Amino acid sequence: MPDNILEKIVNNYLNINSAIITLVTIGLITIITIVAYSLERRIGRSSPLYQRVAIHVIEGVILASSMIMLEKIFFILNSGTINNGWLYANAQLTILLYCMYLIRNKITLLINLFMPLLYYQAKILTRFNNKDLPLFIVSYLFLIAIIIFIYNQTEKLQDNEWKYVGMQTLFGLAWWVLIWTDHTFPAYEILNMLGVFLIYMTIIRFCARKLQDTMLTYNDLQVQVNYDELTGVRNRANLDKTS
Repeated sequence: MPDNILEKIVNNYLNINSAIITLVTIGLITIITIVAYSLERRIGRSSPLYQRVAIHVIEGVILASSMIMLEKIFFILNSGTINNGWLYANAQLTILLYCMYLIRNKITLLINLFMPLLYYQAKILTRFNNKDLPLFIVSYLFLIAIIIFIYNQTEKLQDNEWKYVGMQTLFGLAWWVLIWTDHTFPAYEILNMLGVFLIYMTIIRFCARKLQDTMLTYNDLQVQVNYDELTGVRNRANLDKTS
């Protein structure tokens, strides 16, 4: 029995496809973070509405494109099949939740709210004949409440590690119950998938923090190089460069 469990863990979690999907997810998170920081630096509260809307649309397109790219890579790795779909699902959930904290705009919120209805197009109509439809609805409403709470309380959650972990646990649990109602697998696997999702989020959050610290250091260095420390006015080097 222990040998069977160990073999299952190795086959499902410790294989080359798992490593590739993890690295691809980290790569996409890195690209999203860099682009989001670059775009957000261009706008502020005083920026024209059309400019803010355009930036938010671009960020939403980047998120949607990342999800599609992840799907294509997953199907290529699995020769066009959905084998080990838990891996793909957890990677997508990780990107969705991460972008909720990083890109706080209405488009990202809407993508998160409607993704449970759209992630599996073949089930959109057949769900109405599913005996687990009531559970799907309850889980979906629960997920909506979690997403809206995270959207409105992002800063407070990021300042409190326990609340942050608690909300990402509830987010992952609600999603995996939804996936369970659409697919056939043992209910206890929900806990296994949730555990993998939490590990994914831990890895991604660690990498994202390192990347964000690097970008903040770079911004501080730019300010020190281009502006006078006492007056805050652009220095000679900066004026020569922009003239």
